[in-house]
Amino acid sequence: MKKIAIIFILLLSLGLALPVKAQSSESIWITASASSFKTGETVIVTVNGISASPIQGMTFQIRFDPACLEALNAASPIPGLNGLSLPQLDGLVDASFASTTPVAANGVLAEVRFTTLGECQTNVTLESAALVIKNESGFAAPLPGVTLGEKTIPFAVSAEQGSAETLPLLGTPLPLGVEPESSSPDSLPIGTVIILAVIGIFLVFGIFVLIRILKRDNSA
Repeated sequence: MKKIAIIFILLLSLGLALPVKAQSSESIWITASASSFKTGETVIVTVNGISASPIQGMTFQIRFDPACLEALNAASPIPGLNGLSLPQLDGLVDASFASTTPVAANGVLAEVRFTTLGECQTNVTLESAALVIKNESGFAAPLPGVTLGEKTIPFAVSAEQGSAETLPLLGTPLPLGVEPESSSPDSLPIGTVIILAVIGIFLVFGIFVLIRILKRDNSA
């Protein structure tokens, strides 16, 4: 009887432990290439996902400290899943990928690369993520019931100088640099300048004609 009770308790404990460790059937989470780096080295953050349904896209946002890390680019190793260029905010990776045909989501969905800027203790955080499918109406829609697994990864960066990663990205790189502000924010678009120039020419011509008419009237 004692043996049966012990076996029953072990099976019950194992059954309670397994759901805690297992990923959800529809899940997205991040991992990293390491937890400690030197200055100037490349940090690779991998976006992973599992979905029982084929997807036609994904989107995610990763928050980071721009004083410690600089976002370089992102890419997906899944054939046909191409990056969409989006405006980037300082300290936030905003990436979207789409495919014209359904693809399987089971493992690595995308890689995001950063370079370390100096000695610091920092985190990268998966703020949001979604898997995209084509709904019954034929429009893109987020797949319901997707959970976020591991969302925050801590890093330690030393002052020692390192070297950048040379391994190529699997897929077409999607640039993630923040667009610099224009050095002359008050400058006008070229089209507007041309229109104003034409208006100016007509004004000068009109003034010239008006002066000739006034001179003719005075001499009459």
